[in-house]
Amino acid sequence: MKTKKQVQAEEKIGDVFTSDEFTEEVNDGCFIPYDGFGYFHDGENETEIGVFDSYGNYRYDAANKYPYVIWFNK
Repeated sequence: MKTKKQVQAEEKIGDVFTSDEFTEEVNDGCFIPYDGFGYFHDGENETEIGVFDSYGNYRYDAANKYPYVIWFNK
């Protein structure tokens, strides 16, 4: 599995967070669906699983499964 630093080095646009870091930020109200969008990363590749569902709910189940989040601000 790649480290956070390795994933960030490969990512040209988005910001990389651990899922734990991102979850804490969501819980604190720092990220909402209207701020941008993000996808979970499995440690090797970005997934197509968005961090928020179509109702704007954070996907805690996926956050427990994937180690990283790549976030793109609007």
